[in-house]
Amino acid sequence: MHLRRSRSHLFIGLLAFACAWFWNSWNVKALQRDLPDHLREGVTVATTDDASYLRVVEDLVEPPVTADKPRIDLRAPGYRLCYLVPRLFLSAPAALQVLVVLQCLLFAVSVVLIWEVFLVFGITTPVRWTFALLIAVLPTFHGFLFYTLTEAVTPALTLLVLCCAMLGERAQGNGWLVAAGILWSLLMVTRPALAWAGLPLVHVLWSRYGGWRSWARILMVCALVFIPTGIWWMRNMTIAGGFVSLHPVYRADEPGINRPTHEAFWELAKSWGTPGDTFHSIMEPAFHAALAGDTSRSYSVRFIATAPPNELTPEEKEAIASGFGAWQRFTSTILAPAMARPERTLGPRPEEQVIVDDIAQVTRAYRSERAWRYHILVPAQVLRKLIAHSNLNLHLFQHALRGRPWVEGLRWLSALLHIILLLGVFLAVWWRIDPTVRWAALGAALYVFYLAHVQRGVEERYTLPVLHMAVLFAALMADAVVRAWISWRGPNPATNR
Repeated sequence: MHLRRSRSHLFIGLLAFACAWFWNSWNVKALQRDLPDHLREGVTVATTDDASYLRVVEDLVEPPVTADKPRIDLRAPGYRLCYLVPRLFLSAPAALQVLVVLQCLLFAVSVVLIWEVFLVFGITTPVRWTFALLIAVLPTFHGFLFYTLTEAVTPALTLLVLCCAMLGERAQGNGWLVAAGILWSLLMVTRPALAWAGLPLVHVLWSRYGGWRSWARILMVCALVFIPTGIWWMRNMTIAGGFVSLHPVYRADEPGINRPTHEAFWELAKSWGTPGDTFHSIMEPAFHAALAGDTSRSYSVRFIATAPPNELTPEEKEAIASGFGAWQRFTSTILAPAMARPERTLGPRPEEQVIVDDIAQVTRAYRSERAWRYHILVPAQVLRKLIAHSNLNLHLFQHALRGRPWVEGLRWLSALLHIILLLGVFLAVWWRIDPTVRWAALGAALYVFYLAHVQRGVEERYTLPVLHMAVLFAALMADAVVRAWISWRGPNPATNR
């Protein structure tokens, strides 16, 4: 029996690794043919964000001739460690090749562990094979494994934390719980916004060590888990000379686009639901044009056009256009010269604060006068965009092979599966399944609500950790339905006629 269990684990793990490698390698070949500039060293898919993860490692391995003044770190350092270890011994292309292997292996391990959970919790054979094969085989779950972004590892880490907590709930010792704590710490220092993924571990500790009497133990575990993230956070605040958030994107000393003015316009655009890619496609060209001395009004016209038709009053349009023009002139006459200096620094400026205050006033008025749109309609639209898509982000499916019958069938299948799984997250909170899983579902549901109502304009990749956990949620709910149906039928189907 033990040998049979080991064989099934090995089969599921190898299948998950092989499928993940197959789909992503095929995608890289398609990019090499169609868009070679979209690849980094011909190995990984290049994006705007990934340079911020890799550049720090490259500077550590090969320090620049002139060191810049220390600045706060925009990215939590966890993911960089995945690249730093192979990069210490290998060239950049070889290190990237090792990195994608490690990312596929981590994904395969998460699939093996979800299989172990199915076995330990006695999930019925048809259900466990169905859901294990879905996550192992379908490219719906493999889309970022050849990217150098946190989304390459956070889905697997999130699922591993949940699986280890569930296995620790049934085990006698503390080994699985220790593993869950270590993985939770690694997840948090990789993507602090996913700290909610530790709720299952907190629930197991609460249940195992005596409810309210366990608060000291739980606080100690949470403190230990937070240590790596806390060290990085304290370093940021020391450099900044004051408080900074765990995701310090917008700063008054930023020598680029991510200054308080950019944040003010983003908050305004989020009010009426402008997608993030649309917003950036306007602001970034406007910023670079202003650096070159071009302060054309056409950019503010494009920004205002992202609002719903006939939504803004003439006064609001004029206030926005005035603020946008002031931002362009500030960028051209004050920020551009500062960026040209060797130190490339520019602290808070009163001219900039005036722009921020003026745009913030427009934002507050818009949200107050159109409360239904801001609080209900726009979040619902964002939630629909987060849920209703296929999650087949690879160039292979969206461009190279799009239109072929089997690809269109796969896209519809993936879209249906994606919708069912994410809607199932909200259902799992109330379903009569293991309480540890319900706590995980609650954290996932609140996170999705945060993305839709607070962050808005999000990219579909942000829900990947929830999607992977949703496979486990759905399997347990499907198993409960199957068992209820078997119980209703009774041992002899003929007696129910």
